[in-house]
Amino acid sequence: MKIELNAPMIIAVVLLVVVLAGEAIVFTSGHEDYSTEASLSGGSISYDISARGSHVYDVVVMDDSAGIPKDVAIYYDESYASNVKNVAVAVGGRALDQKYYVEQMVDTLQLRDVTNVSIVNAEGLRSIMNANGEGHAVICLSGSLPKTVYDGTADSPVLDWISTGGRLYWAGGVIGAYYSDGDKLVTVGPAGTSLFLGSACVDETKEKVHESIDNGFRDALSMQSNDTLYSPILSLLPDGSHYLGIGYTDGKRASVTLVGHGDGFVCIAGGDYSNFQRIDLAQVLAAGIGPDTILVDTCHGSVSGHASGSVKAGDQVYICIGGYFPVYGELHEVK
Repeated sequence: MKIELNAPMIIAVVLLVVVLAGEAIVFTSGHEDYSTEASLSGGSISYDISARGSHVYDVVVMDDSAGIPKDVAIYYDESYASNVKNVAVAVGGRALDQKYYVEQMVDTLQLRDVTNVSIVNAEGLRSIMNANGEGHAVICLSGSLPKTVYDGTADSPVLDWISTGGRLYWAGGVIGAYYSDGDKLVTVGPAGTSLFLGSACVDETKEKVHESIDNGFRDALSMQSNDTLYSPILSLLPDGSHYLGIGYTDGKRASVTLVGHGDGFVCIAGGDYSNFQRIDLAQVLAAGIGPDTILVDTCHGSVSGHASGSVKAGDQVYICIGGYFPVYGELHEVK
């Protein structure tokens, strides 16, 4: 059989090869190929970077950082209903479903030196959230939590877990609006959102936005997703709320929002599934950002083998190599 190749087909094949090659480079580069150090010296922080090849890098200094969690659990249970929407993918690309998203999230976190990561089902999540949440993180990408930890009431274990210091990272729908009772999806509605955020402050306005929030985090972390769907309207959060919006904005919402809840917090990445969303969510978690975090200083440079320098002092320093195409990241505590 003779196959005729036309220009669009050739371009599509070339693009697919480039994408696959890029993923292979990113996920096969080991920690031994990259290292970073940071130390407090007087009123400044000295940093040192070693890297295979030539890359750009960013040094991000913060105060009131949440730091790296002790461990990260990603919730995934095929036996429980989810509330995520199908999204379009490039021709020849794998479907961006929940299973693939979870698999990629593990690798994306490990690339940023977050290695104590596990995947848990509904019962595993129950065990986690029946304990104290301090220093622990859970990522939920299903758009709904299982009934083992959330049933739409204020007595739900997930709420106590966050209040005791847990960090819930959320993507895929309106937080609190649904829970999963086995293969059945149960609607709670805006009252459920209030349980997590303090008010019914989330609508479903779908909009791609292009304005950066003027607090420096978008550039410092090379944030890429510009979707604010499912993000809270910041002005509708209760008075006295501790919150931080970073990334892009439509003037009301942020592409990534962190809202304090007791001693813990909720982090919401806006939009339906996308690779940009996954990268931003991992970047925010790995950088240890919380709702009270303040950006102190940043330094953007390039490294070819080795680079060093100094920045203003802060309590945490996140060093990321690769910019919009990250190959390594690491958070340092320099208190």
